Amino acid sequence: APALAPSAFPRACQNLPWQYSSAAIAMRDGSLRRYRYHGLRVIHDPMTGPLTAIALSVRAGARFDGRHPGIAHVTEHMLFQGTTTLDQLALNRRAAELGGEHNADTGHEDIAITFEVFNEDFDDAIALLAEQYYHTRIEPARFFKERRVILDEIRSRAGDSVEYVHTRLWGCFFSGALSHPVWGSIGSVLAIKPAHVARFLRRHFVHERTVLAVAGGVSRSAVARSIRRHLTRTRAEPAPPVPPVELGRTGVMRIRRRNGNQSYAAVILAVPRRVRQLIATGIALELVGSDPDSRLFQAVRETYGLGYDVSASLDWGPDWAVAVLAASGAAGSGKRLLGIIRNTCQRAAEEGFGSDELARARKKLRYRYASLARSPLDRALALASGALCHFPPPADAERLVQAMAAREVEQAWRQAIAAPWLAAVMD
Repeated sequence: APALAPSAFPRACQNLPWQYSSAAIAMRDGSLRRYRYHGLRVIHDPMTGPLTAIALSVRAGARFDGRHPGIAHVTEHMLFQGTTTLDQLALNRRAAELGGEHNADTGHEDIAITFEVFNEDFDDAIALLAEQYYHTRIEPARFFKERRVILDEIRSRAGDSVEYVHTRLWGCFFSGALSHPVWGSIGSVLAIKPAHVARFLRRHFVHERTVLAVAGGVSRSAVARSIRRHLTRTRAEPAPPVPPVELGRTGVMRIRRRNGNQSYAAVILAVPRRVRQLIATGIALELVGSDPDSRLFQAVRETYGLGYDVSASLDWGPDWAVAVLAASGAAGSGKRLLGIIRNTCQRAAEEGFGSDELARARKKLRYRYASLARSPLDRALALASGALCHFPPPADAERLVQAMAAREVEQAWRQAIAAPWLAAVMD
């Protein structure tokens, strides 16, 4: 994903204050409202049009897997396998009757359930999401059937060389709660039982760890009525503590595989987690990274003619953030690719960025924010997952991007490349 692309909003990190009261409170974007209802954080972003998107994000991602790596991802799958009142077929038929896009996704920090429907179907959509959130039933036969699907997904990922390198790199750079992939491993998923998933839902799907974001044409009064009608259940059991983030290896690691005819090189950098610094790093990564006008792309593709696959991305949570840069080339070029990545990053820190480069980066990011503003589903996801990590809403983030001074961007990049890092090379 490009640096600070809209899809990256859910991964920001700084403890900005939530000023809740019993009434809605306006944010800097005057149309946006947020409040608490029985502990549940609610955000409503009115947008003109016939559709409304709902994102129900629970801070229960892979970081919270504990002794069962992959259980958050398994839980996400089980949300669609039936409830106490609807079996799997009835649940999915009900979603289809509403004609909307009904899905879910698991990250390191959260599980997000999404639904985009016509404005007039909003209440029914909230009712269905509430059924999944409160009443998902872990029926053993359904569980073991769905587990086979998840195991096939893990096998397909294992066959992807790029995925393999990134998984190994990530797992060595972090230790503890963040070290395993979101989907776990074949062994860890086979060890998960229906009772484990039921307990995970009981412990983690609580209002205090959940944000409901609504973006679209539905009215404020309709949102309030549906929340009062369907999202009032609370649980007495407190949410479990958040596992700490721990760093592992640094330096350079070599990965060898017998199959494949390509080389890969990737670098992961620990990025300071303050919001302004993270945004400044994202602007710098836009210039250093993977787009055809970026320095790394030009170095790998044009100057040295080594490969076709160049990537640069940011990922983050409430108390961690990383930048990942990677490139691929012909077999035997991994060491050279790594040298190009490191040299490109270092030269950018030494030379800084020209005013024309910064203007170009801001224009591209402005375009992405404008695109986000037209998509209710992307906007709801950004608001919900971002709220879990206390990141500014898109309108505020865009203002920061446009107002960021060149000196701040350059300083953020220098601090990023001076932070702990780990590189991986596969030939």
